[in-house]
Amino acid sequence: MRLDQVLAHLAGIPRRRARALIDAGQLWLDGRPTRTLSRAVAAGVVLDLLPPHAGAASPGALPPVEILFEDRWLVAVHKPSGIAAAAPRSRQGEELTVGEALLLALSARAGRRQQVTLIHRLDRPTSGVMLFALHPRAARGLARLWQAGNVVKRYLAAIPGDPGDEPVVLDQPIERDPLTPGRFSPSLRGRPARTAVRTLARGTTHNLVEVRPLTGRSHQIRVHLAAAGWPVAGDILYGGAPAPRLMLHAWRLELPHPITAEGLSPTAPPREDFALQLHRWGLTLPAS
Repeated sequence: MRLDQVLAHLAGIPRRRARALIDAGQLWLDGRPTRTLSRAVAAGVVLDLLPPHAGAASPGALPPVEILFEDRWLVAVHKPSGIAAAAPRSRQGEELTVGEALLLALSARAGRRQQVTLIHRLDRPTSGVMLFALHPRAARGLARLWQAGNVVKRYLAAIPGDPGDEPVVLDQPIERDPLTPGRFSPSLRGRPARTAVRTLARGTTHNLVEVRPLTGRSHQIRVHLAAAGWPVAGDILYGGAPAPRLMLHAWRLELPHPITAEGLSPTAPPREDFALQLHRWGLTLPAS
């Protein structure tokens, strides 16, 4: 079949629309833009429609991506609250995930499709640092670092309770909640999970803590803090007090570079929505 016929068939759009997308350079064949409508498409080729939604966007209309660190091997970005880290089961309109927005931004800048590999995830309402690999060697190296526990993850959270002056470690296994889809809960039948908590500042009704997950379970920080009686503010799922957003922020990562072994510490200063809510509680952010 011709390229325009294939696109129309796969995307479920009229051939006129398919031709317009191809003419605009939005269809990429095996990693490169193509505008040859009559080109015969063989089995096994890869077609990318950028962006992966109904419309076509110019580079100037692409969603902004805040890059914290970048080299030829990997990139660290600042994920906003409310944006999915990976493709969700159901999208909200024509939303892009953080990885898709990064892919479009890097591809538009380079003029050809880039390779972007998701390394770890953050919950949709959580903001902060995320790492993506730009090369297969970096992806393999980062995966090994995560599996070996050689990545220190530091979060900021606003909670109603006071863990005290000394750091504490919350140690409870976690499993999926059998009664509530999408929720997790402490359970002796669950997988081991450990979370370190340290008080940074005390406010009027909430305190600011630094949280370090020592294992990597889904919703681990939120589950452990709620089980300790300190649910994260804005966490509707786990009983947190009302707040404009989930007051959980992935502040900093500390790890060796997967290729050079140089120490990395990409840091995402919380944005205005997080800082303003802390200010209302008489709290200030720690120095970076």
